[in-house]
Amino acid sequence: MGMATDNEAGTNPDFESLAECPKGDFGLARTVEALLFVADRALSATEIGSVTGASEPEVRKALSELTEHYRTRGVILLEHRNAFRLVSAPDLADHCRRLLGLDQRRQPSRAALETLGIVAYRGRATRAEIERVRGVDSDSALATLLSRNLIREAGRLDAPGRPAVFTTTDTFLAYFGLTSLDDLPEIDLGLAPGDQNWGLPKV
Repeated sequence: MGMATDNEAGTNPDFESLAECPKGDFGLARTVEALLFVADRALSATEIGSVTGASEPEVRKALSELTEHYRTRGVILLEHRNAFRLVSAPDLADHCRRLLGLDQRRQPSRAALETLGIVAYRGRATRAEIERVRGVDSDSALATLLSRNLIREAGRLDAPGRPAVFTTTDTFLAYFGLTSLDDLPEIDLGLAPGDQNWGLPKV
């Protein structure tokens, strides 16, 4: 089979579309996209603004454009606690695991899901606060969630014993197919723990 000539390559629609793409098209959103692509962590709108020199409203407009652009793509723009990063679409997780040679993770236990729900809906919670709601020891559930990077330690309270404060991670959002904490369904927090599943999506 012969190689394509320069003339043949030049008539390829893909080459033509690339050649016709305006260099300045997409404006600030292109720059924001590049920053998110190379970053090894989530970036806040303030951080992006400090690099680009754009105002926070301008950055958020660019992020909104990217969110819409990636809505049906294999990569999505994920927002977690006012920070943003590009991640693979949650519904494609099985394909990504197969490529990386990772085993399918077992679904978290009911105890872990209850604990995770409390942290997600409260935003931040200590072990004592979690156990006050659940009424049982939560050390094992917390250890499971930490090992799966579904929650993380986000500092310590200035109180006796300096208890750790836990919050959810962007891995939590990707695991449950959410793009932000705003996507969590509303629940009645007055329900007893055994009477509900804390509104977390099925996985």
